[in-house]
Amino acid sequence: MVSSMRANCTVLLIDDELAGLQLRKLVLESVGFKTLAATNGDEGMDLFRLHDVDVVVTDHLLGRTTAAGVALSMKRLKPYVPIISFSGTTNANEALGYADQIVGKSEGPEGLITALDQILTQRVSRAEPVPIAQPATPADLPTQALLAAIIDDSSDAILSKTLDGTITSWNHAAETMYGYKQEEMIGQPIAKLLPADRPDEVTHILNRLRRGERILHFETKRVAQDGRRLDVALTISPIRDGQGRLLGASTIARDITEQKNAEEALRKAEKLALAGRMAATVAHEINNPLEAIGNILYLLRSRGDLDAEVRRYIDLAHEELRRVAEITKLTLGMQRGAAGAREPVQISQLLENVLTLYQRKTMTLGVEVKRKYRYEGTAMGSPGELRQVFSNLIVNAMDALATTGDTLVVGIRKARRLKTGEQGVRISIVDNGPGIAPEHCSQLFQAFYTTKGELGTGIGLWVSRTIIQKHGGTLRLHSSVRPGRSGTCFSVFLPLESLPK
Repeated sequence: MVSSMRANCTVLLIDDELAGLQLRKLVLESVGFKTLAATNGDEGMDLFRLHDVDVVVTDHLLGRTTAAGVALSMKRLKPYVPIISFSGTTNANEALGYADQIVGKSEGPEGLITALDQILTQRVSRAEPVPIAQPATPADLPTQALLAAIIDDSSDAILSKTLDGTITSWNHAAETMYGYKQEEMIGQPIAKLLPADRPDEVTHILNRLRRGERILHFETKRVAQDGRRLDVALTISPIRDGQGRLLGASTIARDITEQKNAEEALRKAEKLALAGRMAATVAHEINNPLEAIGNILYLLRSRGDLDAEVRRYIDLAHEELRRVAEITKLTLGMQRGAAGAREPVQISQLLENVLTLYQRKTMTLGVEVKRKYRYEGTAMGSPGELRQVFSNLIVNAMDALATTGDTLVVGIRKARRLKTGEQGVRISIVDNGPGIAPEHCSQLFQAFYTTKGELGTGIGLWVSRTIIQKHGGTLRLHSSVRPGRSGTCFSVFLPLESLPK
């Protein structure tokens, strides 16, 4: 009877100590058992999925959390398969968390054989159907392997957990998304991924799962191993055994951080576009009363009975009115000329127009503007697009100088491309602000990347570089954060070869 039961019993042995594993395999086979052997948890799970395993014997010290995690995953897949914890230092309380029976290595091979025989005898005495006597059909084996491969190869993070929140499986995409390896997370609480400001979220989710609910497309935050906060969309489903009993839950997590960043940047861009259109409309409507005021001042100045002081006041008013008219003209030019046709552009005049717009801000910040114009010629380009680029660069410099620093240098000079020798003009916008950290410099020209938090959209430099590249030029960044020598330089190169003869 015993020999017959052993002959129909397949035992899966898992132990990272190869010599002991091989000897244990030989002993069990010598008394009639069929065996499979694995030297790690992943290999053991693969064998467990692909074969009809009747008993699992796992070394308790297979990296403690890994042994527990593998055992829990096995119970989720095939809850009827008993698991024996086999170790020389087994802690009964610890092993009983996942094992059906505990056998110490000190009991020798006889102890393990006896335990296996007891398990087989108990199953027969309870008259339960023994899965080992019902080999899987050929169609079943590839299905199990296919499901395992689908989970592991999924681009979404897929994990499972018990009803107390302990992680029992962790696929490759979860490793990539969160940064934790499988062996680091199996056996750990799912709350390890929670941000500090969401302490009760897992409890709330688990309570819903215990009621049998399924949670679809739940958007929330999680924290990766390196501390990054991720926007994730979760689908969480209860896991039940063949009798309908609730065993745990599976989670499919999708990283939607970039999508959220893009949506937020788009909202900000739309607000900026609306603000630009409103500013242009306001500027257009202001022109009529400005003209009237200008005419009134002109008539007053024409009177011959004005004393010197009144005439001086009128001259001051006329000068301020001229400045207002110039600002409205530039505002309208920015809106209308955003995608204009190419024409010869005098770079120095264009820069002066942009600086006029920010004259009040430079005065408020106490910033000295130094002009180093060594080229007064023209370059081919769209005035509106180039104005947009230089406005963005000067605004960035002003934002930096609002923190520290007091000097803005705007330079223009003839230049050549280093690689081709092509003639062109180089425009530099330099500030002695705090500088940009090296880890940010390489990403600043990426769409939606910003170091300004809620104040930035992350599209200004991306759009600026795109415009300059469309003009056949380059936009480069140099920055330093060294104390006493900090600052940033944006350098624009525009080719001159397309100038009319």
